[in-house]
Parts: sequence; structure tokens; C-alpha cells
Amino acid sequence: MLDRLLELWAKYPIDLFSHLSSSLPIVLGAIRLKSLNKSAIYIWLFFIFCFAKDTYALWHVLYALNTFYIQNLEAIFQTVLIGIIYYYCFDVRLSKRIIISLTLVCLSIILFSYSEIRVSVRALSIFRLLSISLSLAYFNKILVDMRVNNVLLHTMFWFSAGLLLYASGTFFIMLFSEYWYKDINKVPAEVFDKYWNATQILFIFFCLLSAYGLWVSKYDQENLL
Repeated sequence: MLDRLLELWAKYPIDLFSHLSSSLPIVLGAIRLKSLNKSAIYIWLFFIFCFAKDTYALWHVLYALNTFYIQNLEAIFQTVLIGIIYYYCFDVRLSKRIIISLTLVCLSIILFSYSEIRVSVRALSIFRLLSISLSLAYFNKILVDMRVNNVLLHTMFWFSAGLLLYASGTFFIMLFSEYWYKDINKVPAEVFDKYWNATQILFIFFCLLSAYGLWVSKYDQENLL
């Protein structure tokens, strides 16, 4: 098994870096755990889930098992966690209700389209649409409220920036993923690797930005006007 693992890492180094990158916000979040607010705690849990999911998926790959259902389950849990993260970012009751309603609608669509034998294009795309919408809504909140003294020392700014980069950068990749997930006889491995590596690289940037956001979380309280 170890030989197989080393072979995979040598063949797909970007996958290795992507897998390990989610451990960075976990470690930095653990260091700053006492200073994390509710949203930051769920950001930390979000990356714990990502790392656990990637580890579980790697085990499936080692034994040549189907991993499609894992990606579909990933969309379910990530949608719930993203909804909770932004729920705690807003103070206005109407905004909270809108976030809950939007998250539940997206979750219902994802659950309805769940499949164990193929990747659900609808689920992957809906999660990204929700992420784009909520991150943009939070940026708008920052501009309207004008309560954040220095956004460069604000946890949610970095997480939202990373999430927006990742979700918008991979949205069209996921939207047309039904094409590049086809049989290797129809879609060359080089084409699949190109799209997959682009997704992994964007996830690495997402992890790096979020990790820095968790690192500066100790300034969140004093950074609010």
C-alpha cells in the first residue's frame, strides 16, 4: 500500500499539495482556537471536514474504489457549513433568515440530485453559486457597515476572498464536469488532468488565504469599530 501511495504522490503531486494544504488552516486555527469567534470556529471545522474527506477519498483511490459519491456528499456538508459560517456573520434578523432559506433551498436541490454512481453536476454547481452569493453579500456588508477598521486583519475577509476565488474559478469547470468525467475513451486523461489540477490549485489558494485569516483572528475583536 505504501508503494502505491508513493506512486500516486509522484504521479499527482498537485493532489498531494492540495490534500496537505487543508491542514494549514487546521493547525493555525488550533493555535488561535481561544480567539476564534463562532464563524471562525466553523471555518476551522470546514477545513477539518475537507482534510478528512480527502483522506477518506485517498483510501478509496488506493483500493480503486468509486469516489463519485464522496464528492456528492462533500457538497452537502460544505453547503451546510458555509451557510452556518455566514449565518453568524450577520446581525440583522432578515439577513439571517435569507441565509437560512437560501442554504435550505440549495441543500434540497443537492440532496435531490444526489447519486452514488456519478458526479452530480447540479450539486457541485449549486454549492459554488451559494458560496459566491454569500461571500459577495459579506463584502457588501463590510462596505455598508464600515465597522471593520482594517480588513487585512479580519478573518472573514480572507476566508471570503479565498472562497470567492475558489468558487468562481471552479464554477464553470464544475458546470461542465459531466463532460470531463466521461469515460477515458471519450475524454483523454490529459484533458481531465488539466481541469482537475486547476481545481486543486485554486483550492490551495483558498486554504492559504483562509489559514492567514485564522492566524489574524486574534485581532477580530479590537478590529471592529
